[in-house]
Amino acid sequence: MMTETKIKINYWAVIITGLTAFILSVLWYSPALFGDIWEQYRHKPNPEIPAWTMVFAPLRELIVAVVLANLIVKLNLTDWKNTTRFILLLWLAFHAVGMAGAILWDNMQWQLGAVHAGDWLMKMLYMGIVLTKWLSRKSAKTQYREVSARMDNP
Repeated sequence: MMTETKIKINYWAVIITGLTAFILSVLWYSPALFGDIWEQYRHKPNPEIPAWTMVFAPLRELIVAVVLANLIVKLNLTDWKNTTRFILLLWLAFHAVGMAGAILWDNMQWQLGAVHAGDWLMKMLYMGIVLTKWLSRKSAKTQYREVSARMDNP
């Protein structure tokens, strides 16, 4: 009888994925992508962002990477397509709805809300897909070894 191998969290994968998502976000808000829109629609006057905030900024992505990794493991998501559907639902239920509230009731310009929501959609999809592939890769190797061992020792 074949036992189901559960995915285990590789915390190095989580850290690397979270930090890479932060770098992708920095690119997202750069003038090469959506930085000009972000600058244009932020509340005036646009204050300079203190340098010390960049020390804590990656914590957001690291926290999300840890939560996503735990959900991927608990739900035993091993296929990136299933993870993508799950991430889209999470993003819609929490981030998109939150941005819609900021646009409707906090006078946030829809363009700014779209930039922020798009950033989190991009990061969450990236983190979910990479973590699923990374975490399930180890699980697949473990399953292969278990099956091979059983075939060698009937």
